[in-house]
Amino acid sequence: MNDTSTAGDGRHDFDFLHGRWQVHNERLRERLAGSDDWQIFLATQTCAPVLGGLGNVDAFVSDWGRPGAEDGFQGMTLRLFNLERRQWSIYWAGSHDGVLEPPVVGGYENGVGVFYGELEHEGRPVLAKFVWSDISANTAHWHQEFSVDGGASWETNWHMWMHRSDEHGRLLHEDAVIELRQYRMQPGRRDDLIELFEREFVESQEAVGMHVIAQFRDLDQTDRYTWVRGFPNHALRAASLDAFYGGPIWKRHREAANATLLDNDDVLMLRPLRPGSGFAVAPSARAPAGSTARGEGVVVIGICELGAPAEDGFGELFEQRFVPLLGAGGAELLATYVSDPSPNGYPRLPVREGERVLVWFAGYADEAAQRAHFAALDGDPRWRALLADAMLGDLRRAPQLLRLAPTARSELRA
Repeated sequence: MNDTSTAGDGRHDFDFLHGRWQVHNERLRERLAGSDDWQIFLATQTCAPVLGGLGNVDAFVSDWGRPGAEDGFQGMTLRLFNLERRQWSIYWAGSHDGVLEPPVVGGYENGVGVFYGELEHEGRPVLAKFVWSDISANTAHWHQEFSVDGGASWETNWHMWMHRSDEHGRLLHEDAVIELRQYRMQPGRRDDLIELFEREFVESQEAVGMHVIAQFRDLDQTDRYTWVRGFPNHALRAASLDAFYGGPIWKRHREAANATLLDNDDVLMLRPLRPGSGFAVAPSARAPAGSTARGEGVVVIGICELGAPAEDGFGELFEQRFVPLLGAGGAELLATYVSDPSPNGYPRLPVREGERVLVWFAGYADEAAQRAHFAALDGDPRWRALLADAMLGDLRRAPQLLRLAPTARSELRA
């Protein structure tokens, strides 16, 4: 009798794909021609199980127009799991011809799915390979490769970076790791970078698995731009950064972006102090591309340099003693993070490794409220005594305080 147990037989390997997705596509314009000209287009995809979970079907709807087509391209995929062979067969069809192509066949090992099959490209037989990788609760990456020499060499011709969305089309994120990035700008160039960033680098980063959480103008230093982005984990951080900085959108705009910068290496890699201490889901969607109105409120970031890991005591002290005084004066604590000691998995972008910090984010209705609260804290003997005691303990110096104004498209606002 065949063992049809569901435990580890592979039938659930594609369960992650069920649901709604936004898809960022990069498709080689000419295949097997030595081209490096990539078409970029967006799509939505919905996927649902069939046959009691032994298969699934997805619908792919894009804004891409194939040459000679009047409407946007649509596709569908049928995936079926063979219980006897314990492998998947994947069939693809597109609206350009309505033909179900021969399958690619394979399975998953160590979280990566690889599938092979014999297809045709413009009447020419090719060996095709589908690869699924970088899978998390809300992200996944698929790419397609062709070979005309029996697999001795391969050309990648299509990437799909997938990001899960809710029923309203908003992307879903996991921010187990965040970067706090402080840039020193060329004189007078901060707004140039902000305009470029908010036009080109928000959706394009999120498409490949990141979360652009916040962008700020520093209220005290006109040459400083501060922003925050998040990642599901360190492995996916490296994969997402490689996808973005190796991709066509960054290559197209990197010279313009780099021309605005003096230094972009002031980066802290952080994780939540404890479960629940990270950023909450934004109550509303960020402003659309093209928005120019200044963001609302003021966000203060406090960076506390420590002599020991925050888990050794300062984290608890901060939550029990500092937070009530912040809240009593009108600040809304937005999140608390601490140093993530993990190695930097993407050394192309340096981070401040080996440091021990606790970083808190607080919001105020406006700058007047923030200034009044700071003045009240400075005059509060409880705050001064608490700070003095902390500096005799793990706090190495007074906290560095960044007073920041959200940009028009910052998701995080006060």
